[in-house]
Parts: sequence; C-alpha cells; structure tokens
Amino acid sequence: MSEMHKLYKLDEGKWPLERVWKSTGKARSRYLGDVCLGMYEKWGDEAIEVIGKVYANAADRTFLRGLKNFGIEGQGADALAMFFVISQSVLGYDMEIVELSEKRSVVRYHSCHMFPEPSPAAEQICRRANFHFELRAAELLNPKLKVYFTKVRSRGDPYCEWVCELEE
Repeated sequence: MSEMHKLYKLDEGKWPLERVWKSTGKARSRYLGDVCLGMYEKWGDEAIEVIGKVYANAADRTFLRGLKNFGIEGQGADALAMFFVISQSVLGYDMEIVELSEKRSVVRYHSCHMFPEPSPAAEQICRRANFHFELRAAELLNPKLKVYFTKVRSRGDPYCEWVCELEE
C-alpha cells in the first residue's frame, strides 16, 4: 500500500476502547431515534407497531443469551434489573438502581441517546414501542414479572424509570 493510501488507525491514547465503544453506541442510538421519529411522522400508529415488534424480536434474540453472558442467575425482578443496568451501562447510558430485590426492582436511565430532547412524538415511540424490549424480556425471564414505566425522559421527566414486580 502506498504512503498516500495508508490505512488510518486511531490513536488509542486519545481514543481508548471504552470511549470508542460509548461514542459508537451514542451515535447509532441517535441515528435510530431519527429513523423512529421519521417513521412515526410518516406512518403514525403503524410505525409504532413495527418499531415495537423490532424491539420485542431483539429481546427474543438477545436477552436470555445476555443473562448467561453477564453471569446473571435467577428469575426475579433483580435479575431483570441487573441485565438492563449492565447492558445499558456498556452502551454508555447513565444507570441507577433505586431498589433491587427478587420481588421488586426499580431502575432509572439518566441519559438517553435516542431522544436527548423531549418531544410528544418521542414520548409516543418510547412508551408504546421502544419499551417492548423490557416488556418482552420480563415475559421471557418469568411470566409472573410485570414491568411498568413511571417516568419517561422524552416526556420531560428527569429520567426514565421502570418498576418490575414479581406477582405471587
């Protein structure tokens, strides 16, 4: 390869792997957010249905394998919470565990790469479609787990918050 066509390599001192990975996650999430907003603008409720299916299918493909890869055991609310705290932290989200037990867990997302600014369209996409991953993951782990959302950043709340409870 000629000097003119030398492959570029990032300076790992300036761009450590963690920085590269988190930057990639943030950029791709933002692009995905823009795609979802465009779909919703053009197709409304039909787009919500499609986006929801995409997220539920992603849970089908990755959730149980992710639990195993993260070394998470159990079928309670704590196992579900730990999966999301770990997986989203890896992608650069600022996560908080508010409560953690087998019967009840509360998790907060303090950052959002998809929709950094609140908007009515983003709120609809989050509430009615994107959270299908969490809902499907709960079903896969234990049909007695119920997940519901109490706060959504895209609505203007300071963070997204979901609660997972194990029904008797």
